Amino acid sequence: MGTGLKRYTVLTYIFDHYEKVHEVGGKDPSADYVLVTDDPCLKSDTWRVVFDKTLAKLSPFGRCYEVRFHPFRYADTPIVVRVDGSIGVRRPLTQLVDRFESGDFDRCLMIHPHRNTMPKEYEVWCAFREYQLKQAAKCMLLMERMGYDFNYRGLYQGCFEILRDNQVNRDVNDMVFGLLCSLGSNGKIERIDQTVTSFVLNRFFSDRISVMPVAEDIITDGNLMQWYLHNTDTEIPLKRDTIPPVLFDKPCKAIREG
Repeated sequence: MGTGLKRYTVLTYIFDHYEKVHEVGGKDPSADYVLVTDDPCLKSDTWRVVFDKTLAKLSPFGRCYEVRFHPFRYADTPIVVRVDGSIGVRRPLTQLVDRFESGDFDRCLMIHPHRNTMPKEYEVWCAFREYQLKQAAKCMLLMERMGYDFNYRGLYQGCFEILRDNQVNRDVNDMVFGLLCSLGSNGKIERIDQTVTSFVLNRFFSDRISVMPVAEDIITDGNLMQWYLHNTDTEIPLKRDTIPPVLFDKPCKAIREG
């Protein structure tokens, strides 16, 4: 844990040597920068490295999701900015957090730039990411049985979010994590978390959670942050072929900069 005097925590994680360390380019003195890992030898000049040996028994995705859905286990601030290990923080995120706080939001979600329904997302994963059609059918059957309308639009990326430490976020994360565990197989957690997270938010929390929507640009325009190909310094470029952003089945204006 940090000193308890910080305003917010920037939380990232690297497991199974899947990513290289992207050092923080510009730090906010009011923020704590925490990197959780399963590697006792991992070092950083800019992140406070936390070695969590309790994660060793889990699969790599299990380790990742233990942190993703229990972020305040590693922070003692009321707000956490969570970024994947593939995202480099180039400048202080102060303005982004200012907007989040001034709007009294519960959660910041990154709107998917290309798709906004569950069937389409599973279709792409099966076609291009070696995801099993049988597993996609299993996940969508559970959603259908829980009353989900697959025409409902709303898909939110899992690589970035901002969370306030409150009951609604604990409820969301507990439900998502529980479903990921139950949808897994052979002792491993379900691989795709952003579809399950989007489903839970759309189906059960749209009328009780206040969301600040952001566009993927904030991690690809290189101003505040930069998204990289896994375990490289190769930048993922800003995407131009995007669709209009949708939050909870309604058009929204997604923030594109800090």
